[in-house]
Amino acid sequence: MIRSRAFVLALAAFTLTTALPAAAQTPADDDPLARVLFAPELLMQHRRAIGLTDEQRDAASRLIQDLQGRVVSLQWELLDEMESLNEILEGPRVDLDRALDRFSGVLDKEDEIKRLHLELLVRLKNLLTPEQQEELARLRDESGGG
Repeated sequence: MIRSRAFVLALAAFTLTTALPAAAQTPADDDPLARVLFAPELLMQHRRAIGLTDEQRDAASRLIQDLQGRVVSLQWELLDEMESLNEILEGPRVDLDRALDRFSGVLDKEDEIKRLHLELLVRLKNLLTPEQQEELARLRDESGGG
């Protein structure tokens, strides 16, 4: 019960930190990764239908909690980079080299966050047996995607 609650809390926190930016990008039908990987929400929603074991659930929970901590830290760093870029751009004359350098820092943080998300999705998929993956894909397709 406590582990299940921890998993739900970790999933909720993960969703809050990642779902909105991800949803704003591309629909699931247009995302080739969404067709071959599984969102944590989907895994949680269909955990019983795919026969997710306690060990798999606990491992998924640890992965999500780890990612959340790493992403939150990176989001703070990203915010600092963006504020710094904004300060550079505010003046009547902009130092192009400084602006581009700071913008590269922003892009680096965004890329790192995206890499962490991909890492999580791959690790979650690898926790599942081929049969569980097949069933989860079927359930996802039946429900209309994402």
